[in-house]
Amino acid sequence: MRSERLLVLVLTRRCDRNCGYCPQGFDDADMSEGTLDAALDGLMPRLAAPARVKLFGGEPLLRPDLVKRALDRLAAVAPGTPVELPTHGKGLPGVEAVLARHPEVEVFVSRPHPWAARLRGVVHNFLIPPGEAPAMTVRRLAMARRLGYVRFNFLPAYFVAWTPAQLKGLAAAFAGLRLALGRWSAAGRPVEVANLSRRGSTPLYNDGLVVDADGEVYNSNLILAEAVRPHRRLLRLGDALNPASLAARPAADAAQVLSDSFAPAVLASTRAVDAALTEFCLALGSEAVA
Repeated sequence: MRSERLLVLVLTRRCDRNCGYCPQGFDDADMSEGTLDAALDGLMPRLAAPARVKLFGGEPLLRPDLVKRALDRLAAVAPGTPVELPTHGKGLPGVEAVLARHPEVEVFVSRPHPWAARLRGVVHNFLIPPGEAPAMTVRRLAMARRLGYVRFNFLPAYFVAWTPAQLKGLAAAFAGLRLALGRWSAAGRPVEVANLSRRGSTPLYNDGLVVDADGEVYNSNLILAEAVRPHRRLLRLGDALNPASLAARPAADAAQVLSDSFAPAVLASTRAVDAALTEFCLALGSEAVA
């Protein structure tokens, strides 16, 4: 378990948006303060360096008090640890003062709010839905760039069925995005692609120690997907309130649970869009080296 480098805290299972193509399952459940404290105190020492923490949901900013408590306690337990905060962005103005005190926080925002673009190190989670015209995808990227976003995490819609025509359109969209990124770089206005530094055993989701809102600990936040709900016990490691009893490994690995949870057509599409994203990233990496 010492090989784990990421601690994911599911502060709430609730969300106030109904975003298209979101595979998450939602419940009316929030993490208790006691569970949050126990997770940070008991699990941070188990992480190998360099460690990271992800404040997750649901929509984590529905509980700004837990976000603040997590950041303050983490500063005491493991100061300087990088923190990721994914959000749709609506609640960010309410935690501006908190974020100003915690420069270690990297905000991933799914909607390109003009206000959020001014945050230090903000990343735009840039969703690409099936069927969107490639020219529209490139225009949306240019609009976000004009708002001030310079860091992007590209996310073609996962866990939905793409048609062959839509996959062809996605390849064209990635080609157009590469051209736009290349032009900006040549003009001295480069952007950063966060995907280039991220890996995982399953598309979209993260490997690590994942503490659900009820305190149960798993080895992947794949357990948050609605389709995985019947199988998530296979990824269970234990309970955050008793970290000494955590198993070294779960009954199954995340890749196997993924395969057992989704329909074959959805899995095939997910692997196809993930392969297209990987090809896009590899091309960007080779161009950066050239």
